[in-house]
Amino acid sequence: MLRKKLKLADDPELELAVPQSEFSLSSFTNQPKPQLWSACSSTPHPQISHHPISADDVFQLHDPVPETQSAVNITQPQTWESEQLPLWKQVHQLELQLCEALLQIPLPSEVAATYNPIEYAAELHLAYMQRFLTGHKPVLFLGMNPGPWGMCQTGVPFGYVPAVRDWMQLRGEVFKPIGELSVRPVDGLQCTRGEQSGQRWWGLFQDLCGAPENFFRNCFVYNLCPLAFFHTSGRNITPAELKGTSKTRMQDVCSEFLLKALHLFGPTVIVSVGRYCEDRVKLLVRQNLLDRDRVKLLCIPHPSPRSLNNTNWAEKARQWLVDNGVMPYLVE
Repeated sequence: MLRKKLKLADDPELELAVPQSEFSLSSFTNQPKPQLWSACSSTPHPQISHHPISADDVFQLHDPVPETQSAVNITQPQTWESEQLPLWKQVHQLELQLCEALLQIPLPSEVAATYNPIEYAAELHLAYMQRFLTGHKPVLFLGMNPGPWGMCQTGVPFGYVPAVRDWMQLRGEVFKPIGELSVRPVDGLQCTRGEQSGQRWWGLFQDLCGAPENFFRNCFVYNLCPLAFFHTSGRNITPAELKGTSKTRMQDVCSEFLLKALHLFGPTVIVSVGRYCEDRVKLLVRQNLLDRDRVKLLCIPHPSPRSLNNTNWAEKARQWLVDNGVMPYLVE
């Protein structure tokens, strides 16, 4: 099936008008575009055609680890058979595995469309990974999942279009999702709508760090779930809002792959963005899979305007970074 390609351009909240502007192409090489699809219905999603990955490089999905297993020291990154690959490629392989596992989970009938920007916005997503995940970072910010006018457009967590296009200077192409909802179009870097969460998030770190390299020198932003789910009305359905066995199974799979991702990232500080992500990290601690004596666990308030008591988020977040010892990683 032919798909319309777009010049490229996270979060489920209020939309903003996004200014358009022209910029020169960034110097790094984008990767070939993988095949995309987006599904609707309550039946399991079909298999996706990924880039070829050898069996030696695949992290196999396994049953949940018993709670009696010893906690893992993630600050010493685990050695995988694919360690000869750059870190960003190892993480991307894990993302593809996670997407494939999640897309097998039957979803409630209210979910009319599933968007997978890891696939259809692959060029921008890989550009983000390749440029900024150049090695192990001491601080990992953990977000929940893509929003309609952010990462769904750009493939970048909290991917407010001007931040991705103008500040990070990322470029690429994107496919239209199969099953795209007319009320949730994917227009990539041409998208004129924006989310306040992404604007607040990257706006804060642009003010603090200046150039993006100053932020990504010690930090990286990664999402717990790479998929976005929408009602027929276009309403965003977050992983926290799913119901029944779908929610339980999705949380289990995301927790398994989060632990694998933490092995690769090897952070000394994990900053959950919002309580949902914090709960998923705390579950690993309760299951004795994550040793909190070896990694600092924090939770920063989510930048969403829908969150309670969230006025003046940037000012409060700046003070939070100081109070919790994260600011030295950002300002040298």
